[in-house]
Amino acid sequence: MVGSRIVRAARKKDAWGNPLLRVGDVVRSVPLKDDPGTVTQILQVNANGVYLVAVKWFSWGDGQTTQEYVSELELVSVPA
Repeated sequence: MVGSRIVRAARKKDAWGNPLLRVGDVVRSVPLKDDPGTVTQILQVNANGVYLVAVKWFSWGDGQTTQEYVSELELVSVPA
């Protein structure tokens, strides 16, 4: 009998080697690392990968949703 384990497929990377963001990912702003948020929508994709996303912040602006460039975001965690 072979032991079972969960194997996740490797996440694709953009042209700079950063993981491509997906809806549901928890991200943090690089300039302001105090409040994480969740990617709610992919707004624009270019030849290098995801370029612009909508992020719903956990506490900033009472949970306001903003448009952010992925170059200004850092992946914190992925949904299970």
